[in-house]
Amino acid sequence: MKREFSVENFREQFPILHKPLKNGKRLVYLDNSATTQKPQCVIDRIVEFYSQYNSNVHRGMYEFSERATGEYESARLKVANYFGVKNPDEIVFVSGATDAINLVAYGYGRKFLAPGDEVLIGAAEHHANYLPWQVLEREIGIVRKIIPLDGNGDIDMEAYENLFSSRTKLVAIQHIGNVIGAVNDIKNLAKIAHANGAKILVDGACSMASGKVNLSDVDCDFFACSGHKGFAPTGSGFLFGKYELLSEMSPHRTGGNAVIRVTFQETTFKPPPAKFEAGTQNISAVIGLGEAVAFLDGVDWESARRHMATLADHCREGLRSIGGITTYGAPKNQTCLFSFNLNGVHAHDVATYLGNSGIAVRAGTHCAQPLMQILGVPGTVRISMGLYNTIGEIDVAIDTIENCRRAFIGN
Repeated sequence: MKREFSVENFREQFPILHKPLKNGKRLVYLDNSATTQKPQCVIDRIVEFYSQYNSNVHRGMYEFSERATGEYESARLKVANYFGVKNPDEIVFVSGATDAINLVAYGYGRKFLAPGDEVLIGAAEHHANYLPWQVLEREIGIVRKIIPLDGNGDIDMEAYENLFSSRTKLVAIQHIGNVIGAVNDIKNLAKIAHANGAKILVDGACSMASGKVNLSDVDCDFFACSGHKGFAPTGSGFLFGKYELLSEMSPHRTGGNAVIRVTFQETTFKPPPAKFEAGTQNISAVIGLGEAVAFLDGVDWESARRHMATLADHCREGLRSIGGITTYGAPKNQTCLFSFNLNGVHAHDVATYLGNSGIAVRAGTHCAQPLMQILGVPGTVRISMGLYNTIGEIDVAIDTIENCRRAFIGN
C-alpha cells in the first residue's frame, strides 16, 4: 500500500527547489505548465547513462549498447504500464507532444485525409494542435471546424455533437487546457467521436503530472504526451497510437533503425514503433522518462489529488481577494492553473515584478493566440501549480500580486 502523499517529503526529491536565487530570494516555482522541475532520481539516471554506459541503442553487440537498449525498451514498458496500454509497441518515443501531434498530422493526415474531410479542433488549443491542421488545410484542402467554448471555458458539448457530419474524420482536442485549466472529459469526447465514425487525437501535454490516465479506458486513438511537463527531461515524450493505425501510417521522417531493407529502388520499413523512431533518439531523455514514470507510479494519487485540489481552492480564493483583477474561465473541472490580469497593468510587467520577488510565473499568449482573441486580451499572467507547491507558497504569491497592484495602481 502506498504512503499518503506528503508535500514535504515530495519536495525533498527536487534539489532546485532548495537553491537560493542570486537576489537572495527563495524560489517559488509556479510555472509548471511550461515545464516541471526534475527529481533527483531522474537527474541521477541521466548522469548514470552518460557516465556508465553511454552508447547507441539497437545496434551495438557490446555490453554498453546492450544495457542502453535494455534501459530504453524498459522505459517503453514503464510508460505503457503507467498509462494502461496493454501493447508496449503502441508507445512511440518522440521529443514531446508537439512532435507527437506532428507525427499524427503528417503520418496519418497526409495519407488518410482527403479534400473536404473535416477535422474538429478545440477553441482553446495550444498552437501545437492548430498549426499542423492549418498546414494540411493548405496542402490537402481539409476543412477545420472549431469546437466552441461555453461561458465558463468548458467545451460546449451540444455544439460539439452538432459539428459532426459524414465528412468528419478526426477530432483534435486537449486533455488539460494550458490557459484556463479546464480538464476535458476525454473519455466522453472519444465516445462521441467514435459514434460518429471519427478518430480522436488527445493533446496530453499537461497530463502526466496531473495523475494517472488509463488510455485503455479512455479509448482515444492517439494520445500525445510531453515528458518535460511530468518531471521527466526536456526532449522526452511519447505518442500512443492504436496499433492498427500506427501500422497503416507512413513515417513522417525516415532514416536508420526504422527500416528492414533498403535498395536503390525501394525501402521496407519496420513495424511500429521502430518505423517512427528513425535515427538516434534522445536516449538519455527516454531513460529519464522511464525513471520519471516510475517515480510517479509511487505516488498515492488519491491523496495527491486532494493536495492539488486544496492548492487550487486556496489560489482561487486568494486571487478573488485582490481588487482590480480579472481572472479567465471557471470550468467545472479545473486543474491547478489560473490565468489573470491586473486591470491596466501589462501581463509582462506583473510577471517581471513577481520574478524579481523570486516567484516564477508565465506571461503572454501561452501559445494560444486564438483563445486570446476569444478572451479579448493580448495575453495573461498564468499561475500553474505542481505537486511540490505548498499553501505557504501560494500565500507568498498572492501577497506579492497585491503588492504589485499597489505599486502600479495604488490603493
